[in-house]
Amino acid sequence: MLSIWKLSRYLMLGVFVSGMSSIASAGEQLEFNGFLTQGYFLTDHNRFNGNSESGSFDFRELGVNASWKPSSQMLLTGQVVSRKAGKVDNGDLALDYARLDYRMIESDMGSLGVSVGRIKNPFGFYNATRDVAFTRPSIVLPQSLYFDKARTLELSSDGFMLYGNRFFETGVLETELVIGKPRVDTNVEFAYLNRDWPGEFDDSRGFLLRTEYSLNDYSLIGGVTYGGFRLDFDAPGLSLPGAPGDGTIKIDVLVLSMQYNLQKWSFTGEYFKQDIDWGELGGVYLLLPEVTSESFYLQVEHRVSPTVSLFLRRDILYQDKNDRDGLTANALFGRPPHTQYAFDWTFGIGWQPDPNWLLRAEVHNIEGTGWLSVQDNPDDSERKENWNMLSLQATYRF
Repeated sequence: MLSIWKLSRYLMLGVFVSGMSSIASAGEQLEFNGFLTQGYFLTDHNRFNGNSESGSFDFRELGVNASWKPSSQMLLTGQVVSRKAGKVDNGDLALDYARLDYRMIESDMGSLGVSVGRIKNPFGFYNATRDVAFTRPSIVLPQSLYFDKARTLELSSDGFMLYGNRFFETGVLETELVIGKPRVDTNVEFAYLNRDWPGEFDDSRGFLLRTEYSLNDYSLIGGVTYGGFRLDFDAPGLSLPGAPGDGTIKIDVLVLSMQYNLQKWSFTGEYFKQDIDWGELGGVYLLLPEVTSESFYLQVEHRVSPTVSLFLRRDILYQDKNDRDGLTANALFGRPPHTQYAFDWTFGIGWQPDPNWLLRAEVHNIEGTGWLSVQDNPDDSERKENWNMLSLQATYRF
């Protein structure tokens, strides 16, 4: 049974959809779309998106987006989402993004524009569209790069974006620069501090710069993302053993992306390096004040027909590239070594029976627990190093 307050959120979303529908009928310059996704996860060990060891339907995404183009140079767009994902996301309505875009220059040579508001972070190939199942290659994105447990931080920032593209004879070069305040919440604290300490992140700032070049026929796409986040932690001064004090976590990221496309095949790979400096917090973090995580994935996708596709992916994560076997983390913090890495083989199939429906299934064979959330797996000692997962998903868009 849905509680009254949860039901009220869905009613609010329904009112929003109805209102947008009425407005859309009044003019061609306004459009709205939406999607509804329901997932199922089953694991033999460990938990992902709820109690998946018993089979979990505790994953839902419901979103409505709208865009209004009052002139040829200006665009206003936004999206409201309700997302339920185990104990990581509780289904509350949230503003995913809302941006006012102004294209200052547009010519045969290229274009230049600026956006202000809550902006999707230009991170790798899939982050900017990760909410919409039709735009991602699988049910679960490669968790070595696109962390669901720290989705809020990766997803969007409040600030502004400068963007532009330049057309060449063989292809197009696109560049985006976002500067602003990345979103932080308790999930980010769990992801980067491994628990919900007394205190909270009270401020943040950062930037992301992505440059991507694609051939005119999109047969080859290459990109580089570089950026940094600064997350200020405000501690209440409690003397818990090992507790962090006031300080700033410094996070610097680098992503290298490459994709090669044929008529029925796509080959994709991305490499991710993340430098984390949390020594300023003191406490237990002085034992290992700086780490560099390293990860990558390789994926091949085959489009069997216009409606059916298959993919195979190898996804590898090291929480600390200097502690690949996890023995240092075990000695310093008592954490099982397998919490410091994850090696994932994934095979999946997708079927799109019509333009509005997408059905997917995928199986994962995983060694390591490096990308599991603390919220769904609070006891490290109960995590199992080797585990398997079955994922099913149905998505409808309108």
